[in-house]
Amino acid sequence: MTQWRPLLSLLAIVAACSPAKPPAAPAANVVTITATDYAFGAPDTIPAGLTTFRMINPGREPHQAVVAGGAGKTFAELEAAMLKEGPLPDWLTVPGGAGVVSSGDSSVVTVTMAPGNYLILCFIPSLDGKPHVQKGMYRRLVVTPAPAGAALAAEPKSDVTATLSDYAFALSTPLTAGTHTIRVENSGPQLHELTIERLAPGKTLADWQKWMEGGMRGTPPAEPAGGFTGPDKGKVGWLTITLKPGNYLLNCYVPDAKDGKPHFVHGMVQQVAVK
Repeated sequence: MTQWRPLLSLLAIVAACSPAKPPAAPAANVVTITATDYAFGAPDTIPAGLTTFRMINPGREPHQAVVAGGAGKTFAELEAAMLKEGPLPDWLTVPGGAGVVSSGDSSVVTVTMAPGNYLILCFIPSLDGKPHVQKGMYRRLVVTPAPAGAALAAEPKSDVTATLSDYAFALSTPLTAGTHTIRVENSGPQLHELTIERLAPGKTLADWQKWMEGGMRGTPPAEPAGGFTGPDKGKVGWLTITLKPGNYLLNCYVPDAKDGKPHFVHGMVQQVAVK
């Protein structure tokens, strides 16, 4: 056994001198938002950094969770700008939020949150035509600076990239049935969103357009499947979504910075087949 001792000592020295593996990057902070008719349940304060918003909808109506703020803005200024109809202010920032889903469903998005004041809002209209935000469906959120020396969270691994521009969607690869993490990039000069809607069997984009032009009367030809509200121009975010086989719409309802019309009016709506 004595002949092994020098070798074991050498191995011990090598192991002691080998550089330690760097610690793995932490995961994004997970924040649950509960959307009911017509209120949000969520934390009052969260730390800055990579954040996964998981919105669950136990309500009876479809809901979304738009997260909007403005550098240095007070809650009074945010509410004055966001709780009335009209063009969006130039200073508004929308890092991202959970797209609309139906009752009993959930929407999961990951965004980078900067310190500041934000509102969580739902702009989906009820059957009476009144947007939920006008029924009190908004909530204040404070994002505090991350602790000094906090490690940066690792970005989610995506298998599809969706690039948003004026006025189109570009997918890096066709969408397939199953669960995907979609990297959402806004390469346009203004705010956009990625809303995903599943068309009813036998329905097409033309049916949806006809339904919209008719004042959204009758049974809608598509139902919300989730999405990503935002991000701001030049920013990115991630949407985790499970898709069933079928035909879908990629849609953007954001009002245009120039004429105030929804972007789908400018052609930012696209039918895709998921197999």
